[in-house]
Amino acid sequence: MRTAALAAVIALAVVSPALAGADESRPAIPPDARRAVDAALEYLARTQNEDGSWDTTGRGRATACASLAGLAFMSDGHLPGRGPYGEVVSKALDYVLESSQPSGLLEYGTPHHAMYSHGFSMLFLAEAWGAAGRADVKDALKKAVDLTVATQNAQGGWRYQPRVADADISVTVTQIVGLAAAANAGIVVPRETIDRAVDYLLSCANRDGGFSYQAGSGKSGLARTGAALLSMILAGARGLPQVPRAAGFLEARREANADYYFYGHYYAAQAMHLLGGRRWREWYDYIAAQLVRRQRSEGAWRRAQEEKIQCTSMAVLILTIPNGYLPIYQR
Repeated sequence: MRTAALAAVIALAVVSPALAGADESRPAIPPDARRAVDAALEYLARTQNEDGSWDTTGRGRATACASLAGLAFMSDGHLPGRGPYGEVVSKALDYVLESSQPSGLLEYGTPHHAMYSHGFSMLFLAEAWGAAGRADVKDALKKAVDLTVATQNAQGGWRYQPRVADADISVTVTQIVGLAAAANAGIVVPRETIDRAVDYLLSCANRDGGFSYQAGSGKSGLARTGAALLSMILAGARGLPQVPRAAGFLEARREANADYYFYGHYYAAQAMHLLGGRRWREWYDYIAAQLVRRQRSEGAWRRAQEEKIQCTSMAVLILTIPNGYLPIYQR
C-alpha cells in the first residue's frame, strides 16, 4: 500500500519554544516531576565518562545511550556549550561525532544493535546541529542519512546491521524518526525512502489497532505501537486510518506494565503530544506520576530488559515534553 499524502521532502515546522509555550493544551511539568528531572540530570552528568560516553550493561559505550542522554539534557534547555550542563552535552556530541565511520554509520565497530545506535545518534545530531553551529555535525549527519537511505530493504524497513537484509519495526522506527529530524534540520530526504518506510509500518499493523514486531507476524504490543504511531505522524501520514486506531490501542493499555516500558512510553508520550488535546493531557498526567514513583534514590530509572542510561534518558525526555525545546517533537 502506497502512502499518497507525503511531501517530496518531509516538511516539519520548527516552532520556537516561546510560541510552543502558548499552547494551552500542554500541561506544565509538576513540581515533583521537576525534582525528578533535576535528580536524573545530575545522575547522568555524574556518570558520564571523560570521553563523553556512558557505560552500559552488556553494550559497552554505545552511541545510542550517549545520544539519548544528550537529547535528555537538550530537552531541558541545556545546549552544547551552553547552560549548566553545556559541557556534558558538548562531550556527548563529540563522542558521537568521533564514532562516525567512513560509511556514515554512527557507532564504533559493528555491534549487534548497530542500527539502533545509528538511528538515535542521527536524531541527536539533527537536534544538535542548529544549536552547535558546527560544520562537522552537518557533515556527519548527511553521511548518516545517506547510509540509512542506502540500506533500506525491499520491504521498506531496516534491521540490526547497516546492510540490505530483513527488517523489524523497532529498528525501522529509529530510522524514520532520525530521517524526520534530519529533514527538519534541512537535510534532503528522498520521498521514496519515507513512502516505503511507512508502507513497511503498515505491513506490521494488526486488526486490533496495534503493531507487530515484523510484517505479518506476531501479536501487538504497546512499545511497537507507540513507536509506529509516532513514526507515522512524523512521516506526514497523520491522515492514515491506522493512526487513530493505534492511539486507541495505546489508550486502552496505558496502565499495562508492558515489556520495554520506558522505550514504549517514550514513543507513546511523544505521539500523544503531537496528537494533542485530551489524549495528551491524560497521558502526560498518568505517565509523569508513574515515573516519579518509579525513580530510584540515585536519580536513575531501571527495568529488566532495558539499560539504565536508556531508561533514565527516556524518562527525562518524557517528563520534559512540556518544555517544547526539541524541534522534532514540537507541534
